[in-house]
Amino acid sequence: MSAIKEKKQPSLGLSLALLASIFVLIFLFIVKFSLPIQLALFVSWFFAIGVALYLGYGYQELETAACDSVRKGLGALLILLAVGALVGAWIAGGVVPTLIYYGLKLISPSFFLVAALLICSLTALSTGTSWGTAGTVGVAMIGIGQGLGVSPAMTAGAVLSGAYFGDKMSPLSDSTVLTASMCGIDVFKHIRSMMYSTVPAYVIVVVMYWVIGLNYSGSVNLEQIPEYMNMIKSQFVVNPIMVLPALIVITLMAFKKPGFPCIAFGALLGVIWAMVFQGATFTEAMNPAWGGYQLDSGVAFLD
Repeated sequence: MSAIKEKKQPSLGLSLALLASIFVLIFLFIVKFSLPIQLALFVSWFFAIGVALYLGYGYQELETAACDSVRKGLGALLILLAVGALVGAWIAGGVVPTLIYYGLKLISPSFFLVAALLICSLTALSTGTSWGTAGTVGVAMIGIGQGLGVSPAMTAGAVLSGAYFGDKMSPLSDSTVLTASMCGIDVFKHIRSMMYSTVPAYVIVVVMYWVIGLNYSGSVNLEQIPEYMNMIKSQFVVNPIMVLPALIVITLMAFKKPGFPCIAFGALLGVIWAMVFQGATFTEAMNPAWGGYQLDSGVAFLD
């Protein structure tokens, strides 16, 4: 019988050398050769295989480990696909524009920073994306804040605080779902565990922005708010029933229903809402679920 090769633990130096090699490879592929990062990661895979073989692992073990990793991450990938469809469908169906519209109704000069925080929190919580929230609702908040005479830096802080809070606590968030999946725990259990540190910090931030916002009460210009609201209403049908898909998805998840079917069902509702309430054709309603929603209103800010 052939002797079983003893497996060795990698030293700190070897691990750091491998990590540094991968970083250098990624840098060269992206910066020097203008190649996609996927190719760099593919090539770096051979570096990792070489180190594993040196440590005494057989190829079959490495292949099994790779397949197990793919299997563990597959659930998260399915949810990410569904989230992409949901965001596009909800914009086309008027769900997200309606949330923004009613959120803007909450704004007053002294309450603006808190309103920006809450609106961005709600948007990120319902869509699962911090960058998407900052790039859409956040941009609107910056413009409105400038019209109210609020410091752009303060507004940006409120936007990012709300966007990252909502993203972190959303069962639709790619990072939240992926973290829970990789750790092998339920996504709602993961969210509940984060609440112990996140919620107190969020309450403190709300109080701080409320106190800061008191300095902005007085003679300020509120004309931009109705202008932005009218822009939204000119492109989308806005009424309370538009938020029903969001309420349904949140309710299903609150009852701990599986994430993928809940989100996929929410995306389907967005497609139906786009056809029934926004007057979209079947093709116009389905395309945003795959390729994202693109608005061509002629108003650069709104687009």
